[in-house]
Amino acid sequence: MDPSLEQQLSQLYQAMESPPGANHCGSCRTCCTAAGLSRQNVTDLELAVLGEAGPEFARYAARERHPDGQFVYAECPNLGPEGCRVYELRPFSCRVFGHYRASGTTLPSECVYLNRDREFPASDYYRAVPGALRLRELSRDFQLRRVPGGASPGVDSGGVGLNLEDPWDRALEQVGRGELPELPTESAAESLFAAYVRALVAGELGQHAEALKHYQRVVAECPERHDLLTFAGFHAFQLGQMDQAEGYWLQSLRLFSGNPLTFSFLGYLYSHRQQWQMAADFFGAAFELEPGQPVHAQRRDEALHRNRSETE
Repeated sequence: MDPSLEQQLSQLYQAMESPPGANHCGSCRTCCTAAGLSRQNVTDLELAVLGEAGPEFARYAARERHPDGQFVYAECPNLGPEGCRVYELRPFSCRVFGHYRASGTTLPSECVYLNRDREFPASDYYRAVPGALRLRELSRDFQLRRVPGGASPGVDSGGVGLNLEDPWDRALEQVGRGELPELPTESAAESLFAAYVRALVAGELGQHAEALKHYQRVVAECPERHDLLTFAGFHAFQLGQMDQAEGYWLQSLRLFSGNPLTFSFLGYLYSHRQQWQMAADFFGAAFELEPGQPVHAQRRDEALHRNRSETE
């Protein structure tokens, strides 16, 4: 993972504690059991920081059960005889437990924080809990750096969720509904996720130069995101920057050769250059991956016809 994100997460954790690393809890450990809490949110970024301890903790946090209804992990797999074995790396939800409590929930009767916690409406989570907003920003950036494979780009699969009071989350949700959101004034200190949302919105508006500018930042920091490279190439192509578009698309294919859209885009680029055999090859590859789209085969055959006409 990106070491800068790990460092920023560590800084967030340290800022939450005084003194850092001190354990102010009692010894009941009820909150470290599956039955003690109904749910526990943990972000993919935090799971990555936990390293080898992450996968088991994820199953515990999700309160995964066996077919007979018993918890897979009745207590946290990181709980040892002397307490938490990953205490310095424990997730945000463990750190704020007892200090803040959403309305409608209760603390265990033996908890040392009982009647000392701060209650807040669940909808005010990001405003009421210090550090929650910053954690989500870091988690968004972490998610963008991940190669696609399950979660939607920009949306963390482990408890971040959409916060529609946040302008970037709200904009992402509106784009998903086919609406065009109004974005905040651009600033130099914006997160990577903000740049991603700006690129999406500019693309929807047909503002190719603006979209490309933001995609350039995103792909520079997320060089493994083949899908974002494909989008960056599209906007470069629309601006007539053919060499740049070709570079993005070939880089995307080197990372992942299973996207018919990238092959098709390259087919159009080589058609534009009148390199008909190459155009036919790429359209043909797109058709092999997506045989239900006859337009790929049509473009392939047209390119082959033009190639034969010019070589006869």
